[in-house]
Amino acid sequence: MIRAFAGAAFALWTGWAMACPAPSETVLFHSCWGTARTDLLLMPEDQAALNAPGQGLVVTGAYTGKDARDEGLPKPVGLFIAQGRLVNRNMARMDGILLIGPDGRPELYHRNQVALDAQVYDLTDLNQRGQFLRAAAAAGISVMQSHLLVVEGGSDVSPSDDAPVSTRRLFFTDRHGYGIWQSTGALTLHDTAKAAVEALAPRQALNLDMGSFDYCMTQTGTTRQRCGAVALDDLTRFSNLLALRLE
Repeated sequence: MIRAFAGAAFALWTGWAMACPAPSETVLFHSCWGTARTDLLLMPEDQAALNAPGQGLVVTGAYTGKDARDEGLPKPVGLFIAQGRLVNRNMARMDGILLIGPDGRPELYHRNQVALDAQVYDLTDLNQRGQFLRAAAAAGISVMQSHLLVVEGGSDVSPSDDAPVSTRRLFFTDRHGYGIWQSTGALTLHDTAKAAVEALAPRQALNLDMGSFDYCMTQTGTTRQRCGAVALDDLTRFSNLLALRLE
């Protein structure tokens, strides 16, 4: 199924062959394949956006917590703003911040150095975090939090003998733009960071939720295909999804 999307993107990629990664089993999406945008979808409120025709990829974004938000709806773990809607103001113990502007342009930051409107915020400082959340919500920014595995081109994960292994999916930025990378087998977070650095030379890379929340959908026009473990219509447990589109 991933090959089907890669084939659809190949015509776009050939003109950029010397400039960006080719579609593959590991590189599921790259912004340099065309004119790209990314949107962070709050579920179930933004579910209708999945029905829009186009070409792109939809994957799970931030982790979903066991506790619910208003009206029993699923709640993202960590800081979360969806297009200016403040959903979770509580900071999780994870050092990565994905920030997406109203124009669909994403940026990855360490939580101590998040840039917005020419100001840099340390989100571990309570006062600065409040200022940042107010500014981001007012500007219509989207924000999610997760584990930052690659920082400034190097692995930021220490090895551990008893670390769990799993298939991993990352949101990354590099010198050509940004994209989604997925491991071909089960890896620890340390080995995932190492493999991504060797394969992509990313500037930053953020871990995305998988496991029983492994949602992945490729789309070409109105044709949708599953590329994850969860069925395309099995969305009741999800608090959020990342939609990456080629316009």
